[in-house]
Amino acid sequence: MKSSTTIKVSVETRDRIRSFGGGTYEETIVEALDVLEANRFWAEVDAAVEWQRSLSDAQRQARAAQMAALDAAFTGIE
Repeated sequence: MKSSTTIKVSVETRDRIRSFGGGTYEETIVEALDVLEANRFWAEVDAAVEWQRSLSDAQRQARAAQMAALDAAFTGIE
């Protein structure tokens, strides 16, 4: 069995957790954390895409050349 701990939350927070109807509070919290992590990951992806779109053609070409040089440096390494 995993070790456990007690955390203090407000009654309102406890009721919000309960309202989701998971099998246990832990299952509900883990599911919520998984969703939060996924949302943050995709927000970072969106930010990276927007950053790349903001680059000029010259900046994109320079970045592509840097990535190609890096790939070439690691070719054949296992």
